[in-house]
Amino acid sequence: MKAGKPAPDIFLTAAAAIGVDPQRCIAFEDSAAGVQSAAAAGMRVVAIPDHRLPKSQFEGAEVILKSLEDFDPTTFGFPALAPEAADSSA
Repeated sequence: MKAGKPAPDIFLTAAAAIGVDPQRCIAFEDSAAGVQSAAAAGMRVVAIPDHRLPKSQFEGAEVILKSLEDFDPTTFGFPALAPEAADSSA
């Protein structure tokens, strides 16, 4: 890795390490620099920022969620979670 966020290096390195084209990846980020970095790498981005931060700082995110629990995989063309997987409290 050469440069830190918001440079895309870390995301490109991660995609290369798992052998997946960055355009086929979804990045989950909680920082504005991370969103910029993942978007610059060509990834689809889900932002889960601190609620006190303005959403305008997360430009480049395809989706902004309040919690990871709010993630809907169908938004990205994946199948819905099975009921038993969706209910982690059971």
